[in-house]
Order: sequence, then C-alpha cells, then structure tokens
Amino acid sequence: MRPVFCGNFDYETRQSDLDRLFSRYGKVDRIDMKSGFAFVYFFDERDADDAIRGLDNIPFGYSKRRLSVEWSRQGDRGPRHRDGSRSVANSRPTKTLFVINFDPIRTRVRDIERHFEPYGKVLNVRIRRNFAFVQFETQEEATKAIECTNMTKYWTE
Repeated sequence: MRPVFCGNFDYETRQSDLDRLFSRYGKVDRIDMKSGFAFVYFFDERDADDAIRGLDNIPFGYSKRRLSVEWSRQGDRGPRHRDGSRSVANSRPTKTLFVINFDPIRTRVRDIERHFEPYGKVLNVRIRRNFAFVQFETQEEATKAIECTNMTKYWTE
C-alpha cells in the first residue's frame, strides 16, 4: 500500500508520538521515521485517507507546527530486484528536485539557488515548511545536480 507522508513535525518528535496520533484513524502497520518527516503505512487505505483529511495542517507538538499530511508521491510500489532494491525504471526523469533536511528557519531561497547553480540554470525554488522544490531549465541539469549533491551537507552562514 502507498504510504502517507507526514512532514513538518518537531525534530524531537518520537515514533510513539506519531503512532498515537495516526492510530486514532485506524491500524498502523509501520512508521518509517526520518529527520523531520515520516512515512506512515496503514493496513487499510480508507483509514489512511481519513488520517490525511483529519491531520493535514493541524498544529502538533510542543511548538504547534502545522503538519503536512498527504499521500506519498513515490510510495512503496514497483518491482524489486534480486538484492531487494526497488526498480526505478518506471519513474520518469524530471526537471524538479525534492530537497530535504535543511534548516527551514535559516535557509532562504537564495541560499538554495547558490547551492544548485553550479549544476545548471535554476528557474524556480519553492520552500515549503521543511522541504523545497528546485526547478532546473533542463532534465539533464537536474540529473547532474542529483548526482553531485545527493547526501551532501549544506550549511547556511
């Protein structure tokens, strides 16, 4: 089943906090927690849909940040290779990158532009809560940016 994306919660949030929150809508299979976002897997798709409707944009945690809760765009679908990795053959290349794990308070649009400009012409940067979309002029430039920056560290001054 396609997971539910949950973002913009406090970094101090524990998996048990999210489990308690999402379990109000149905039986949760598992939660894959990352830094500042998570993927929540329900047993029943209707429960997942209810959770999205009920939890998106609600204040949560000590700082009352508004949650971003929606269907995951990538999901846990697709064929697996013998080594267990997922195939990306069906995913089409794009000109837009999804960027995460930066400081959403101190990072500005211009900071992200400077970080990605060495790899091609950046047409647009949209920061939303604790993630951003970076649009390049061509798919080739976006691919180069991914290859050169994936899993790299970035600091604001």
